[in-house]
Amino acid sequence: MSRNSDWNLSKGAKVASAFLIASLAAFIVPIHFSPASETLANVQQERLFLYALGFGLCFLAFCEMVGVTERRLARVSLRQLILFWLAAALASLALLLGVWVVEFDFVGRFAILKIASSTGLASFLFLGLFNRLARRSRPRVFILADDASSRVIRSSIKDQEGIFDWVSGDGSDLRDCFPDFCRDERIDLVVMDKSPEAAEVEIIPLLEAGTRVMGMVDFWERYLEKIPPGQVDQSWLAKLDLRLRDPFVHRLKRLTDLTFAILGLLLSLPILLTALVISAIDSGFPLFFKQTRTGFMGRPYTLYKVRTMKRDAECSGAEWAREKDQRVTRFGKFMRNWRIDEIPQFWNVVKGEMSIVGPRPERPEFQKDLMDKVPHWNCRHLVKPGLTGWAQIRFRYASDLDDSEEKLAFDLYYIKNASILMDVQIILSTLRSVARGSR
Repeated sequence: MSRNSDWNLSKGAKVASAFLIASLAAFIVPIHFSPASETLANVQQERLFLYALGFGLCFLAFCEMVGVTERRLARVSLRQLILFWLAAALASLALLLGVWVVEFDFVGRFAILKIASSTGLASFLFLGLFNRLARRSRPRVFILADDASSRVIRSSIKDQEGIFDWVSGDGSDLRDCFPDFCRDERIDLVVMDKSPEAAEVEIIPLLEAGTRVMGMVDFWERYLEKIPPGQVDQSWLAKLDLRLRDPFVHRLKRLTDLTFAILGLLLSLPILLTALVISAIDSGFPLFFKQTRTGFMGRPYTLYKVRTMKRDAECSGAEWAREKDQRVTRFGKFMRNWRIDEIPQFWNVVKGEMSIVGPRPERPEFQKDLMDKVPHWNCRHLVKPGLTGWAQIRFRYASDLDDSEEKLAFDLYYIKNASILMDVQIILSTLRSVARGSR
């Protein structure tokens, strides 16, 4: 029985493909498509190979910064082509600077233009080809779970419309003949919850027939890049691999945090001083604001920010932060959009109370209520809180318990998959949101 192939490329496959295309373009163009007098055509091939690798890495970084791989750009469009070219152009400028520093000579403008244009176009065509294949050969998926879980999954994946063909049916009625049902309906993937009905289904016959079987949590993690707290149980928590606690990785992350924090403080100091002067004129003193937050392993610490709210903003008690908050001053709104108010938190990172990337710290005033009503909320304390995080780049402000539970789903994904490379991805995505002036 033939099965549809899943042509939806994973994030890792897309990154590897983009890196390979960019590196090949930077290596091949100078050798075969540039005049003999071209700078890159005259360097040793070993050095040209290193330049090509550097160009590939820069291309990946700028692709993440311009958002060319965002889920909302899943369909191939002219905008996506422009973003690929923009990322390639920025990477070409980095290549131009790198070659000048080492060779003390400039790359020819036509060689740079050929490298950038071919990289952008080839990356766009490659991604477009796989998107087309994915839509022409969509996996047929059956969700063996209750109606509520099925509806939640379908509504959550609506932004990626067209990547699956959903097969309908009542799993409880099909339990005895489920393998035959999967064969007749040519089902490629069965997503199962941990209900007693699903536990009675024989999985081996499904696998023998070529049908993949995936747990509910694994499906959320792979296709939606979040893990709903309600789907997490004790067995999942017991297998949680906190790789960032490995001594070597822990030290590497700490070194990365210190490097970014010190550079951030130095580079942003002129911006911070200017903001403090304007803030003093706009809303007076005090200029800084400190607040107790819950940190690593539940330990409280003092978080520092530039004050963006009116001085009597919480005279009646602690309140949730929210979008279009009326308590924010005129200049405070500007600082929040551009994250200027968070510059002092680099000092929290230097002190070791925070990391550059991690779940955003919550206030103790809300902590007890969140731990009582949101399943596994205290999982967030297994890693250091961060200046930015996976939930911050994927979700909006959390202004109530429901929003907090949704943000926790993204935090759980980060805790499960945390790595230095993922931190770099989050930092680059944060720079994109800062450049747009959005929180």
